[in-house]
Amino acid sequence: MISRLAVAAVFALLSTLAQASPLGPDGESGRFYPGKFVWFDLATEDLAGARAFYGAVFDWQFRPVENAPASYTLIEHEGGKIGGMFRHTRPPSAQVGSRWLALMSVPDAEKAAQYVVEHGGKVLLAPKTVAGRGTHAVFRDPEGAVFGVLAASGGDPPDDPVTDGDVFWLDLFTPDPAKAASFYAGLGGYAVSESRTSSGRPRWVLASEGIARAGIVLLPPGKVGAGWLFYILVEDVPETLDRVRGAGGKVVVEPRPDLLDGKLAVIADPLGGVVGVVDWEIRVDAKGPVQ
Repeated sequence: MISRLAVAAVFALLSTLAQASPLGPDGESGRFYPGKFVWFDLATEDLAGARAFYGAVFDWQFRPVENAPASYTLIEHEGGKIGGMFRHTRPPSAQVGSRWLALMSVPDAEKAAQYVVEHGGKVLLAPKTVAGRGTHAVFRDPEGAVFGVLAASGGDPPDDPVTDGDVFWLDLFTPDPAKAASFYAGLGGYAVSESRTSSGRPRWVLASEGIARAGIVLLPPGKVGAGWLFYILVEDVPETLDRVRGAGGKVVVEPRPDLLDGKLAVIADPLGGVVGVVDWEIRVDAKGPVQ
């Protein structure tokens, strides 16, 4: 879960981005895919270190935005934008110095904020229109997970096949998956289906436009704090984990047979920013990846 202090740093940056552009996804003009996660922001106290780590692990490229506060830097892969990163100072009580925030496409950020409040969530950053980006907002869902929404001014990126190095999937880990599924279904216009992971755990899948966008699973025993985790597609998980260790990161969840037959892992960058990695055979599947 993103700490309150780390969230405050994200808000401070997002609320002052109006002078920086372009700051949104490479979208199709006039085309929108509500419920699709279209942008990913990293708040970090070490931009140079983050560029070195994620460049070494995923071959990402980085492009600073001129005149942007907090040295906002675009994250790109094979010519397309994944998201951005910016510098923030770690508060004395914070345990990690790097946090990710995922933003979901919505047609109207103001209506999304109203929905969140009416259904037990909290608005952490009120909707704000930013030149070159659109209107974004940040919320905490009823179970405590932090996420953002974006009504992109340039449209959403198309549902092209995902390639290695791109964001492939997201999971929400929460203490009440059924409640969360109902909340997000109303917010993102999702069709919800229930299935089970390969280890037998119940799993809810959120789909829009006939495409599975994300999953919701029960928070593992002993873990506290609901939160979103996104996964990067890689060709070889063990080789990727070697890159992670070589670049100074850590393996938080090692590959094991009950997680996609050893083709899934969770990593942390040197300052604690957590993402998943997955080796998944691309195919059309409304149920999404099975874990």
